[in-house]
Amino acid sequence: MKVKVTLLALFAGFSFARAQQNSFPLPCPLEDATVVPPPKNAVKFDEPDLCVVLMSIPDTVVKSVGTGRITNTENTEESGMGVVLFAKINGKDFYFWYTGMNKLLVKRNDVVKPGTPIGYISPGSKIELTMYEFETPVDPIKFLSCKGVLKGF
Repeated sequence: MKVKVTLLALFAGFSFARAQQNSFPLPCPLEDATVVPPPKNAVKFDEPDLCVVLMSIPDTVVKSVGTGRITNTENTEESGMGVVLFAKINGKDFYFWYTGMNKLLVKRNDVVKPGTPIGYISPGSKIELTMYEFETPVDPIKFLSCKGVLKGF
C-alpha cells in the first residue's frame, strides 16, 4: 500500500513538474487587441490552422513575443509582410511566424527581445501568429498573456 501511494505521489509530482516546465507566458504582440476568427482553409478537408489572429485599432506596432533571432522575412501578395522568429525556450526550439504587417522594422539575423517592435500594421488591420515547437504546430493561445484579450479561449 505504501509503495502504491509513493509511486502515485512521484507520478503526480512528475506530471505537475512537466506541466509547469511546458508552460510559459508570452507577451502579446499587440496591445488593446481583439481576437478575430482565423481565415478559413481553402481545402475544407484540411485541419484548421493553429494560429491566433489579432486586430487592434489603437496599437499599430507588432512586438516580439520572445527572445530570439529573426530567421526569415518575407513579402507576399497574399499575407503581406511577415517574419519568422526562432527562440529557444526551456531548452526547446520554437518558431513564431507573424504575417499581415505592412512595414517591417527587423531584418534577417536581427536579435530581438520580448516587446521589441518588429513591424507595423495599419489601424484595424490583422496579424496572424502561428507557433511551432520545432516542426509541430502549437496553439499560441495557450501561451499568450494578452491582458484579457483572450477571454473565452
